[in-house]
Amino acid sequence: METEALEGLGLTRNEALVYITLLEVGKSHIGQISEKTRMHRRTIYDCLERLIDRGLVSFVIEGKTRFFIAVNPNKLKDMAEEKEAKINQILPKLLSIAKKSKEKTEINVYSGKEGLKNVMEDLIKSEPKIWLSLTSAAKARQAFPIYLDQFHEKRVKEKISLKIVFAKNESIMKRARELQKTKLTEVKFTNFEYVMPISIWIYNDKISFLLWDSETGIIIRNKETAESFKHYFELIWRIAKK
Repeated sequence: METEALEGLGLTRNEALVYITLLEVGKSHIGQISEKTRMHRRTIYDCLERLIDRGLVSFVIEGKTRFFIAVNPNKLKDMAEEKEAKINQILPKLLSIAKKSKEKTEINVYSGKEGLKNVMEDLIKSEPKIWLSLTSAAKARQAFPIYLDQFHEKRVKEKISLKIVFAKNESIMKRARELQKTKLTEVKFTNFEYVMPISIWIYNDKISFLLWDSETGIIIRNKETAESFKHYFELIWRIAKK
């Protein structure tokens, strides 16, 4: 009889052969099993110990001889069901790990003012509940004197809340005051003096970098990276002041 099915339940080929032999010949001692299977006695003893542990073989002692008996094959059904239950229990976690390992980092680079606009439009299309922004220079107004107001009208219409942190310096105070009057907007300031000519936007599973002077926009899509930037933003937000 083939042993593949039993091996599929976790038995070795030798264990399967011993179990099948016991089913065929009934109650047997080591010598009978060895004669039937042509396996070494030590190997048979090892197989029987493991089969007893699995609950597939029992034994009785008659006189000084130990006889082994195969347990009803229905036990195999119980083993299969137990194995399936364990697989079903761990499967969601395994799938989650597999999904995470397969997650790719997606990077898109855009050039020119239209490229920057593409990045801004991506935020609207992504429809995040909240948009986090770190910036230290009011470059957006210089780049888009008209479009910027339209952009904020769109994001307010889509009910996208903005939390923005500015580096506190005179050059950006006018823009900061404008944003403070905009709906769904919270503004805070840090005491950093260095003016960084870029904006970092965090929303959903994306981080966008807007390099205003070189008119370059970069969108990175990666959940873990976005989460890291969110934690970084939250740290700055806690120490920033209104």
